[in-house]
Amino acid sequence: MRKYILTVGIALLSLGASAQYMVTTTVNQPAEGESWSTAHFTDNMGIGYMYKSIVAGVVKNGEDYDIFGRYCINDNVYVAGQMATDSTHNLSIGIGYSVSLWKGLYVEPYYIKELDSDEEGSFKLGLTYKL
Repeated sequence: MRKYILTVGIALLSLGASAQYMVTTTVNQPAEGESWSTAHFTDNMGIGYMYKSIVAGVVKNGEDYDIFGRYCINDNVYVAGQMATDSTHNLSIGIGYSVSLWKGLYVEPYYIKELDSDEEGSFKLGLTYKL
């Protein structure tokens, strides 16, 4: 039993050492007549696990949580997907561009569209900090 615990511990440590984590959020524009507050920056906050060019994580979407994934095409361009944890009907896909601001802090404009909807997609602005 000690060997199994040691093996799992070493595997988790090596997996954590070879990867990078990121904290991400989407900036929501306030409604007409409403002023900016911290809630506009923290409503869609999440954490992702990066390994090479793939990112997988969880992001808060209002009161619920969504699963998100990214595939980095190169250093700045990525394709993203986001899905609600309670159903597969709310699948959204998009493409984005990362602009480095300062030591791991990135501004990310992106376009995302919900697949099941006839509505057009929307441009959004995200902030990401890579740990």
